[in-house]
Parts: sequence; C-alpha cells; structure tokens
Amino acid sequence: MISVVLLLLLGLALSAFFSGSETGFYRVTRVRLVMDAKSGRWLSRMLLWLANHSTVVVATVLIGNNIANYLVSFGLLLASQRLFPGWTQMETLVPLLMTPILFIYGELLPKFLYYQVPYRLLNRGAPAMVLFAVLFSPVSMLIIVLEKVWQRSIGTNSIKSGSRLERQELQRVLVEGQEAGLLLPIQREIAQNLFTYGVRPVRQFAVPLRAMPLVTSNADREEVIRQSSRRRESIVGVVDDKHERLLGCYIVAELLINRQGPLPLLPVFRTVGSESSIQVLTRLQSSQCPLVAIDDAQGRTIGTVAKERLMSLLLPSN
Repeated sequence: MISVVLLLLLGLALSAFFSGSETGFYRVTRVRLVMDAKSGRWLSRMLLWLANHSTVVVATVLIGNNIANYLVSFGLLLASQRLFPGWTQMETLVPLLMTPILFIYGELLPKFLYYQVPYRLLNRGAPAMVLFAVLFSPVSMLIIVLEKVWQRSIGTNSIKSGSRLERQELQRVLVEGQEAGLLLPIQREIAQNLFTYGVRPVRQFAVPLRAMPLVTSNADREEVIRQSSRRRESIVGVVDDKHERLLGCYIVAELLINRQGPLPLLPVFRTVGSESSIQVLTRLQSSQCPLVAIDDAQGRTIGTVAKERLMSLLLPSN
C-alpha cells in the first residue's frame, strides 16, 4: 500500500509541477530572465532559452501532464483494488470522488502560486524543468515538427503571436514598474503610447491631401478663411496648380489676428510614409512646421498629418 501512496503522490507532484511551470513561463517577464542570465548561471540561461522557445515548453508540459495523469489514474486503480477487493464499481467511483482533490492540488493551486510568484518558483524548479526538457526532447521534436507542418498547411504565422506576447510582457513590466514606484502613471502611459504608436509608420496616421482645405499660392486672405470655414479646419494647405504637391500651409488663427500685411506662409515638413511617427515627431520638434507632408517617389504629396495629431498619440490625454 505504501508503494501505491507513493505512486499517487508522485503523479500529483508531477501534475502540480508541470501545470504551474506552464503558467510561470507565460507569467514571468523576460526582462528578469535576461538580467539573471547575464550573471553567468547556466540554469538561468536555460530558463531564458526555454522562455524564448515556448513550443519546447508546451511540448514538455504536455508530455509531463500526460505522464502525471497516467500515474495518478493507475495509482487510484490500484488503491481501489486493495481497499475494496471484489468491488469492481469502486474502480470507477474512487477516481470520480478524487477528481476535485486532484484538480485543486494538481492544477488550480499550483497555477495560482506560479501566477503570484513565477520568477521564484521557476528558479527553484529550473533543474527539474531542464531535466524533463532533455528527457522528453525526442517526443518534443516530433511535436514541434507536427506544429510546423500544421502552420504551413493552414498558413498561420507565429511571428504575430510572438509579437503579441511581447507586447503583453511589456505591459506587465510597465505595470510592475509603476507598482514598485519606479514609474509614475504618466511615465507608464507615455511608454505604452511610444511602443504602441511611435513605432508605426507615419502613413498610418495620415489623411489624403484632398481631405484638407486647399488653396493655391495666389489665393487671398478671404479665400483662405472661406476654405477653412467650409472644412472646419484650423490649417489650410497651399498646393501647386495641379494640386499634386503641398507647398506650405496657413494657420487661420494667425490670419484672423493679423489682418494686415502679407499672408504668413509656413513651411511643411516633408517625409516618406515608411518613416516611424516617433522619428518624424523628433525631427519635427526642431522646426516650426505644423504640418507633415508625405510624398511618394515622384514628389507628389499623398497624405498629410498634423503635428498636434502625432503629439496626441504619444502624450497622455490629460
């Protein structure tokens, strides 16, 4: 009977370990693993390698959980036969009665603990995780190959999933930094906006040239104000005779304040659509241009974006 109890405890412990480790790998931030790996500990390097190869982790956990479930099921079957000899009905009833206990201590509680302190528990279980990853590697490689074949057959892309997980991980780093007092709420919001919008091409935030009020270079003050009132825009663009290239712009508020003298034509900042919005905004700060003109290879303006628009994407609303 002692061997049966030991078999049950081993299966329960393996189930708790693999279930918790799976949650821990998706909960822990890669930043901490990278910093720990730079210390030179080989276990930390192995954890970082496993975190960067989530397919190996999933395969190892999948195989380990199946082995754990088999050991628990086999142990319960032996226990029911020894405790209730001749009662074949108990071979089904005992596993059914033990299911809530196995679920709580083999699945729910380990996942909760690893969710709360993933870094500490992963470090303590690192030797066992590395050992099982090596032992299960022949079967894991088969699972990885099947996954690659499946991805190619249905045309999925794991890069998008990886980038989504990286954004979620960055979000956790910022939240933990704020909770630890390292970041102010406004700093966290700026960082989030920077990684959400700042890396995107500026063309994603542009509007077509024809969508803004336009005048030619020989337009008078009344025409500029009329075009602004019709489109309800505070900036009026100045284009060439063919309406293909943006030459400059007028700020209507300045025209209304100063009704004497020549029209104050302001320059526009020229760029290409592939440049990131943070790069454009950084270079835009050193100029007096309120408007960004996005040109194509032939020099025609295909879209515009206001400086205030880029700033509102990166800076907090309050």
